[in-house]
Amino acid sequence: MLTRTPAIVLSTVKYGEADLIARLYTRELGTQSYMLKGVRKSRKGKLRIAFFQPLTQLDIVTQHKGKGSLEYIKEAHVAPAYDTIHTDIIKSSIVMFFSEILTQLLTEQQPDEYLYDYVSSIFQFLDQTDTVANFSIKTLLDLTSHMGFQPDMETIDLPYFNLLDGSFDNNSVLPHHATIEESILIKQFLGTNFAAINEIKMNREERNSLLNLVIDYFQIHLHVFKKPTSLTILKQLFDT
Repeated sequence: MLTRTPAIVLSTVKYGEADLIARLYTRELGTQSYMLKGVRKSRKGKLRIAFFQPLTQLDIVTQHKGKGSLEYIKEAHVAPAYDTIHTDIIKSSIVMFFSEILTQLLTEQQPDEYLYDYVSSIFQFLDQTDTVANFSIKTLLDLTSHMGFQPDMETIDLPYFNLLDGSFDNNSVLPHHATIEESILIKQFLGTNFAAINEIKMNREERNSLLNLVIDYFQIHLHVFKKPTSLTILKQLFDT
């Protein structure tokens, strides 16, 4: 079946001397793996290695067989093209971080147009915004709602965030509860949109601590989830 679909590059793996295997999250087909023959040496073909940088957004045409094996891409075009993501060192580090995150989260993902459109829109936002320090925390908290373990908004008036059940309560016992300061920040992120996330004020230590906490929350609720190796680099880039 010939299918045209928007797609987001999650990750790639070198195969042989000239090939790549690309993991793509597509709007129409969900998560798929594609064999890209000769793409690492080709400069004139329809498929170019520059198209398959992490989180690049594409419009692809694929002869989809749906048999669980590697698929093939007949055509690919970058759409929309990023202006800054692959040239700005901080943004490119955020992209590497979320390439790891999304590769873990979207392993067997079925088509979900709402989730696809969300992921597509946030990286277009990242490409255009000048303020990126709070982007990762906001995006991770948003993704919890798509993964089924979002914080319980019905308990948000209570002071402490409980990482084990995702609710707020009156218990301040560590390590399974956030501190009062962390809990306040979580509420702020849950209660704002991307256009206003720069209004949440944190210093570098507070931001790194909260990012670690949210990663811990993912590991509690997704037992196979691993802390991204790019997390250390990402945290080092943000100044006070």
